[in-house]
Amino acid sequence: MTVSDFLSKDDAKDGGFADVPERIPLGEYLLKRLISIGTKSVFGVPGDYNLSLLEYFYDDNLKTDIKWIGCCNELNASYAADGYSRYTGRISCLLTTLGVGELGALSGVAGACCEDVRVLHVVGIGKNELSDEAQIRDRNMHHMLPDMYEGNMKGPNHRIYYEMIKGRISCSSEYLDDITVACDRIDKVIRDILRHSKPGYLFIPSSFFDQMVESRNLVTSPTLCLKNERFMTSENDIERITDLVLSSLYGSSTPALLGDVKTDRFGINKQLNEFAEMTGIWCFSTVSGKSILDESSKYYMGVYNGNCSLQSVKEKFLSCDLIINFGIDINEANYGFFSYDYKNDAKVIQLHPRYVRFFDNKTKQEEIFQNVNFIDILDRLIHTIDLKQLGLSYDPSFKSFSNDDLVIPEHEYTLSHITQPYLQKYLPNYFNPGDIIISDTGSFQFALRDFKLPSQSKLITQNLYLAIGTALPMALGVGIGMQDYPRNHIFDDSKVDKDYKPKLILFEGDGSAIMTVQELSTMIRYKVPMEIFLLNNNGYTIERAIKGPTRSYNDIMPWKWTLLLEAFGDFDGGFTKSEVLKTRKQMEAKLEKLKLKSQTGIEFHEVILGTFDISTQLSQMIASTSQ
Repeated sequence: MTVSDFLSKDDAKDGGFADVPERIPLGEYLLKRLISIGTKSVFGVPGDYNLSLLEYFYDDNLKTDIKWIGCCNELNASYAADGYSRYTGRISCLLTTLGVGELGALSGVAGACCEDVRVLHVVGIGKNELSDEAQIRDRNMHHMLPDMYEGNMKGPNHRIYYEMIKGRISCSSEYLDDITVACDRIDKVIRDILRHSKPGYLFIPSSFFDQMVESRNLVTSPTLCLKNERFMTSENDIERITDLVLSSLYGSSTPALLGDVKTDRFGINKQLNEFAEMTGIWCFSTVSGKSILDESSKYYMGVYNGNCSLQSVKEKFLSCDLIINFGIDINEANYGFFSYDYKNDAKVIQLHPRYVRFFDNKTKQEEIFQNVNFIDILDRLIHTIDLKQLGLSYDPSFKSFSNDDLVIPEHEYTLSHITQPYLQKYLPNYFNPGDIIISDTGSFQFALRDFKLPSQSKLITQNLYLAIGTALPMALGVGIGMQDYPRNHIFDDSKVDKDYKPKLILFEGDGSAIMTVQELSTMIRYKVPMEIFLLNNNGYTIERAIKGPTRSYNDIMPWKWTLLLEAFGDFDGGFTKSEVLKTRKQMEAKLEKLKLKSQTGIEFHEVILGTFDISTQLSQMIASTSQ
């Protein structure tokens, strides 16, 4: 399968629009357009200005086949939408009302923007601005901000929220004020989200949802997909850049592929793994790119994170004379607090959705090709590389990455209580090929990067924005995505038993969980099975490690965590089970049982850790930032 084939493959409904009436309500148009791009579930909270749109979810005559997932609050809904898009690779949709709902979701959408996640935020707004009468336009209505100083004398800025987000946390924003072009503007935002892999906004007056619009766009463009909307590379640039990459490869004895996050966002994980296996080139991941490359491969060498890397991984990376970085994303967390280094005479090729950069670490010379797309380059590389011209000659003393690369202090093996180093050594054996692992921002997140994950598994976590509390509602979105698109993340079915249903596994700190814990009830409501490990280290341990280890500001109120699922809706215990794990013996017995068990509900495990127990990686991170 070529990259182009992959990008055009879509489970969206691209048929059935030929018979659609010439004019339909805008609310129907929007839902049909969502279905056409593969969005099968919408997350949000009902509010007065979006209720007219919500009614279309329940109109059986529309045959829209789209689910409404009502969340406990708008922030959680934004995290759930984020998770849905990360798992499915499609645009997710978030629906809120003006101001109070929209601003509640703001941080979640900002995180999606920061980490290149495709979220469409639909905001239902009032209709007063569209009035022909000035006295109606000037009214201070609910959910609006009156003028800062002269609210009694002049009307509000109806577009103040639109102005807050446009060009800041949104790659495309449209404030619909003309029903005759509303469909075109909706499609424009969707196209921009596909192209840029960032969130987009639609501000739609509540009165518009029931107004009639032309349906022709659904007929002329029955679906919108990345293949047609992404930045395209000219044939001359494809040929020239591919020749330069191949020339560098043929002249290298120790090349390395470095898989980064934009590879995942632009849907070419399968192709990068195919290229790695066919060439036998060493493979490394960035922190944000972890699980993009198959970590069960004999060519996988670990996560490189500059000076924060495991020593064995760092030594292997710095022995490579050519680094080909696919999907590059340069930031503090991904680049080891900007401690990235290369072999003195290494050549570096950085491939991005909008540029390719060639850099010589010895001479410091560089050449940059703008307005080119790494998708096209990878496609051409796969089809033109001459494997006979590769002259690979790696140091035979270097071995592929294993969990033994992590050195655990000797005293750890004599303990009976659960510690993070113990979890880091033992937990990787619990995962099965194809499992989805989600981690919240916290101390354990830094340990996860050096797990060796099974083939076809997927790690989802927020690596740059780092808002605590994201993972729990994000897991809801991933779980709904798994219902809508089972096994969507698996790019090689031969490596996961066809009868195995991949598990959803969430690691959540107690300090993070208190932020968004209400969404446990939504998981019960929509029957989203998962295994949850609540890592209880008595507060904000990651903050204790930075400053104020015994200060009260790093404390939280102790909860009876194992009673939450009953309180949140599973009154008879039919869908959930909860227990406390305090010892390694208990932990090992539970993991051994879970590994062989199918997920049919929620299994909630409160894991008791020491208040000051942290991973080695977190210690290294704190040391790096304090220098």
